[in-house]
Amino acid sequence: MSDTTTTIDPELRQQVVDTICELLPRVLKREVTGASETTTLMDDLGMSSTTGLELVLELEDKLEREISVEDMGRDNFETVGSLADYVAGNLLPEE
Repeated sequence: MSDTTTTIDPELRQQVVDTICELLPRVLKREVTGASETTTLMDDLGMSSTTGLELVLELEDKLEREISVEDMGRDNFETVGSLADYVAGNLLPEE
């Protein structure tokens, strides 16, 4: 059996956290202040599944990388940090 645990580069993860926080006002179409990795996307910010998808698409554009969404679920949208963990661990290789 192979180990399926992905090691996440801390610098990449922090870049993703920063990018998510930067994109939140554009995606939510309102001012967002004080967002951090512990900010809950749905509870604190009222993000819907539609705006979650829009955020993922914006992240792909901003990071200039494709994100594998096959295994992405609602739990990955719990907080900014949980989304950053998923994204940093599921960026598809550059072509």
